[in-house]
Amino acid sequence: MAGVLNFQRTVGRFEVKEFLGRGGHADVYLAWDPRRGSNVALKVIPLGPSGDAEMLEAEQAGIRIQARLAQVATQVAAVYEYGELEGAFYVSMEYVEGSDLARVLAHGALSEERALHIAYQLCQMLEQCHAYTAEVSGREVHGIVHGDIKPENIRLQGDDRVRVLDFGIAKHLSQQRRYTRNLFGTPPYTPPERLERGLVDPQSDLWAVAVVLYLMVSGYPPYAGGDEELEQRIRAGDPPRPLPAGVSPGLKQILGKALAYTPAGRYQTASDLKADLDALREGRPLAADAVPDPQTTRRTVQPVVEGATRRTDRAEEATAAAVAEPTRRTEPPTGAAMAAAAAESELLIAPPPAAGDAPVAPRRRRRVLRTLLLLAIVVFGFVQAYVWREAREIRREVLNNPDPDLSALVDRVREIGGLSILAGPALGGARKELHDKLVAKAEPILAGYHGDNPTTREGAWRRADDYLRAAVELDWSDNRSRARMLYTSAHLDRIEAQSLRDQGKSREALEKTREAVSGFRDAARRDPDWPDPWLGLARVYAYLDFDLDELRGALEELAERGYRLGRRERAMLADGHRMRAAELLARAGALRGEPGEVDALEEAREQLLQAVDLYDQIRGYANVRGNLAGAERQLQAIEDRLLEISY
Repeated sequence: MAGVLNFQRTVGRFEVKEFLGRGGHADVYLAWDPRRGSNVALKVIPLGPSGDAEMLEAEQAGIRIQARLAQVATQVAAVYEYGELEGAFYVSMEYVEGSDLARVLAHGALSEERALHIAYQLCQMLEQCHAYTAEVSGREVHGIVHGDIKPENIRLQGDDRVRVLDFGIAKHLSQQRRYTRNLFGTPPYTPPERLERGLVDPQSDLWAVAVVLYLMVSGYPPYAGGDEELEQRIRAGDPPRPLPAGVSPGLKQILGKALAYTPAGRYQTASDLKADLDALREGRPLAADAVPDPQTTRRTVQPVVEGATRRTDRAEEATAAAVAEPTRRTEPPTGAAMAAAAAESELLIAPPPAAGDAPVAPRRRRRVLRTLLLLAIVVFGFVQAYVWREAREIRREVLNNPDPDLSALVDRVREIGGLSILAGPALGGARKELHDKLVAKAEPILAGYHGDNPTTREGAWRRADDYLRAAVELDWSDNRSRARMLYTSAHLDRIEAQSLRDQGKSREALEKTREAVSGFRDAARRDPDWPDPWLGLARVYAYLDFDLDELRGALEELAERGYRLGRRERAMLADGHRMRAAELLARAGALRGEPGEVDALEEAREQLLQAVDLYDQIRGYANVRGNLAGAERQLQAIEDRLLEISY
């Protein structure tokens, strides 16, 4: 067991059963509470020099908030008790069974319908949190922000019922102060104003929900990069990465508004966002003030900080940005940026009308509008021509270069993906060629795991995983490439599980093994005729999570799909029979002198005889000779013991 408890099995009256995970400075365990007569989630934070006083204070405040909210919001896990115990701050709360959204998303994007259902429930909870009014710790509370909405804190139960965990950094809002300050949080789910000034208000939660929704329908976050690079992109107002083509226009419109750079441009309340999500689910029109897909415009002007900038400064910056854009090959000017700059500039330099000359202003406005329209048409044509040329170059590079820089080509497709309208067919062709090339690069690596002497090792699995993740991003609807991505990821989980077990971290190894099994089975479901996932499962059940029946079943499924079982597979099955015999011999030892001992010994003998028969068929392969000799020694020991009992 990892974490603050080390290998301790109790905390006060709580009997620790399993390490569940770590978040911030806290470890969370599954524990039995004899007083309640049920399992609880036990959160433990160390006290003293090793603890962070500010974080501990935030956790304590968050728990008090969570306890209140659980009474009015069904999505919030109940808090039973909290306090200090054995040198730690502990919280006993409802153990919420189910799957973390983060773990669900590890297997790929969700259907739009499912993602909307989950996001709608998050908005329901936030609607109640942000409107919550009560007295907490002697203060009048007028709203609560969670502050750390992310997939790891969202648990899905049956029928995708949403439960939200960890209010450790949640904050009160007072009637006089509708925001608070807090630098904690998770950067990918943090809006620009919070990164800039530590500002935490209901907008922080709404931005995080939008990022989670984006991640659910795309399978990747809207902003890429490490924490520092990612923060720079969010602060600078960079547009999100392109959404997959299959995402509906309505959802793109919602995400465009929800991820607008300035708070004023976003949904103002959880109720507003929930209403548009509900309208999209039911096929009704969205709110009139929704904005376009975030990939169609680039934010070129920072939001106004009170008293910091004047209108003329913004116009000059926008104009300079628009003029500079054409010099960059990968970032063409957008119609929104240049049109806005031209409009602001012309209105600022136009001379004032003479007294009594009323018609001048309407004529000027019409002239400005005509200029803007012409400029927009020119820029639109330029952008589409740029996309068409880029797509043609990408496709030519894929087809003509035997060893192209696939990573760079994928980045180029990402850059132009949101700009394509008229040039869509050209980009679609480039996407397909690049997708097929990536899959083709991964196939030999996967095939290298076939046969009696597989050559694919961890480094190769990682390369294949990179290729296939990029392929899935280019065509998320292709189940075949998604199955292969899940398969490679499952092998990486299998390898990590073996490493953890070798380090003596049995619980972490078991958890990673379960993830590998889930990945292999998901891959098998997505491509039912493909044998390889069953090969991965056979390896797991033979050597990581031994189960002779599951091992036999996996080998049968493998053979049914046309895979020729060779010496490696016979060795797996023989090793499985030998391990089953070892279990039975241990049982016989525990029953020594009792009636059940003979039955256990005879069943162990049967298992060893099957192992010996299989080993005889593949003599000379791997370490078969030593295993065969060991099985024969065990058989002799069984015969000796049975003879001894008979006398």
